[in-house]
Amino acid sequence: MDGIVSGFLKRNLPQFQNDILVEITGGTQDYFTVAAADEKLHVRANNYISAFYAIYCYLKKYCGVQLSWCGNRELKIGNLTMFDGIFAKKIDQKYRVYMNYCTLDYSMCWWDFDRWEKEIDFMAMNGINMPLAVVGTEAVWYETLQEFGFTKEEALQTISGPAFWAWQLMTNIDSYLPPPNEQYVYQRMELGKRILNRYLEFGMTPIQQGFAGHVPVRMKEKYPSAHILMQRGWCYYPKTAQLDPLDPLFKKFGTVYLQKMTEIFGNYHYIACDPFHEGHPPKKGKKYLHDVGCAINQMYEDFDPQSKWVMQAWTPRKYIVTAVPKDRLFLLDLNSERTVRRPYMWKYPIVAGMLHDFGGKNAMQGKLKRHSKNTYLFMKKLGMNAVGSGLFMEGIEQNPIVYDLQFEILTASEKINLSEWLDHYITRRYGKWNATLREAFDLLLETCYATNSKYHENIVGSTVAAYPRVCPFKMGPGGDANLFYDPVKFERAVALFFSVREEFRNIDGYQYDLCDLMRQALSNRFYTQQKMFIRAYTNRNAEECERIASKQLDLICDLDEVVSHRSELCFARWVNDSHRLASDDEQKRYFDWNARTLLTLWGDIRGNTAQLHDYAWREWSGLIKEYYYKRWQMFYEESVKILRKMGNAPVLLGNGYTPQAKKYFDELDRRIHAFELEWGKTYSEYPDPVDSDVVPSAEKYMSKWHIGRE
Repeated sequence: MDGIVSGFLKRNLPQFQNDILVEITGGTQDYFTVAAADEKLHVRANNYISAFYAIYCYLKKYCGVQLSWCGNRELKIGNLTMFDGIFAKKIDQKYRVYMNYCTLDYSMCWWDFDRWEKEIDFMAMNGINMPLAVVGTEAVWYETLQEFGFTKEEALQTISGPAFWAWQLMTNIDSYLPPPNEQYVYQRMELGKRILNRYLEFGMTPIQQGFAGHVPVRMKEKYPSAHILMQRGWCYYPKTAQLDPLDPLFKKFGTVYLQKMTEIFGNYHYIACDPFHEGHPPKKGKKYLHDVGCAINQMYEDFDPQSKWVMQAWTPRKYIVTAVPKDRLFLLDLNSERTVRRPYMWKYPIVAGMLHDFGGKNAMQGKLKRHSKNTYLFMKKLGMNAVGSGLFMEGIEQNPIVYDLQFEILTASEKINLSEWLDHYITRRYGKWNATLREAFDLLLETCYATNSKYHENIVGSTVAAYPRVCPFKMGPGGDANLFYDPVKFERAVALFFSVREEFRNIDGYQYDLCDLMRQALSNRFYTQQKMFIRAYTNRNAEECERIASKQLDLICDLDEVVSHRSELCFARWVNDSHRLASDDEQKRYFDWNARTLLTLWGDIRGNTAQLHDYAWREWSGLIKEYYYKRWQMFYEESVKILRKMGNAPVLLGNGYTPQAKKYFDELDRRIHAFELEWGKTYSEYPDPVDSDVVPSAEKYMSKWHIGRE
């Protein structure tokens, strides 16, 4: 058997590796046929992706399989189900694109090749044929800068750390938590090569990183005559430098960069860059933007006549886009909203995307009915030049139902009937259909998975993880902790789900979902109890505030204990993965610092205003107990003292504090911030988390907190 096919089967279905026969026929139309005979499966497909997708489609349809990042993490079947006739499919979407730059750091920055290998198999099983391929690009920058007069040390200091490199590629930052030595640069390069090689073995088309003019600030010193604009800092980060695409140095630097990329990784023609992404052009005017589009396109075309410029439709500028021939530009509409706001993206090829979650936050949320409408088909119907579909979430490994639906939509030829799909999902996720589980999911469709205008799908927050304040419901630019649904109705869903525990206790997907439902229920309860604290604080009832505060801290401890039963919901997994990726103790400590900072302060190492604090919050065991609990403990203790200290003077003013109270809370903020900085630099080694039965813990806390009792 073909070595690529046998390798895939050995990793994913080892007991059936001799019973699944795959024939690759070639051709440009993506399709598959599956037949079953003599206890064997016969798969015909035009390429490897179509074949591996066929196998998973068969497993879902005939063997009731559901594979996920969250529970059900392995393919487990007793036998290959035989069936009559031919199971066949053609895929209309030519391109199925995967990953946002942010995904690489919010979820993937500590992955070794074994974990990447699992993900690439998972991509193939879901029909993905165009993944982002930028791991290891630190080496391209490192070597390119040395060609332009940077010493090794200077070049190294421009490279942001492993948890922040994605935002340097997006031109937002540079030189943030730089690595201690060049060993790190070449380790990332080797990992990137292995990932890319597997993409290519499977026949995927990788999207590689191009050059948009973002250069280190030190470039101004090296080339004082070049037109390099200092951009104002993104989210209050230090200023960055933008080399004008019309300056002769731009093409010179960009060409060397592309040559280095080719030397290290090869060139596969799809090259991504987003000029002035979330920034500002050096000059105003339509003509200037048109000339920029022409200049960047010409650089790519001169370098590789077969190249395609890949651009996110997040912040596109019309006169840059329309300067490029339509056969040379490929647009990714990350959330399928930009295209309809503009004149159909001026008829350029567009990929309809789903952007479900900013920061990889793990609130249960997602507009399932909206997703099921299939925006790719909607765009095609309206006459847009839709050529594919994509998943562009900022973080993964949360909300398994949302992603199971989205992966199906990637290749769907029609709208999804959500009711029928949900019945099938329940059967696959839990091993059989169950009326009580369906009733629970119907309630979830009315609450956390509702499709309404009351919430923004990407910024659902957590009061537990919010920075402690009397009214802590806004979480900076990427979080709104106000509940957008009835928590009592949500708890009814939790109670229904819990009621079938003995029937589904041994199902991994059930264990994860019960744990996650309990997490969300307790998190919601913290929100509602904080509203009680606000009322008591407004009424200057210090004794009631102390009582509620004690209750809140007790609840946080229980929340931490509940989620400790699932390794997917443990901070130790995140940190330990960073340690395992390290080659020595110095690198372990460096990775540990990156890992902690990204999920908490995000950007306050240099004393800036930390606008992105808690943007990537996680309600994870360990992080809850060590970080969120400590912040709230400090807040509650001091805020009650402040209340008493203020006498009869008013404390609150809307969602803020009166001028008289502000000085006290400013001092409290300084103490909390000092704790945050210290915790971020506190190196710790944890035992590896293990999955354990969540039912006893769920039973205990449902009773203690009266979950589901109206």
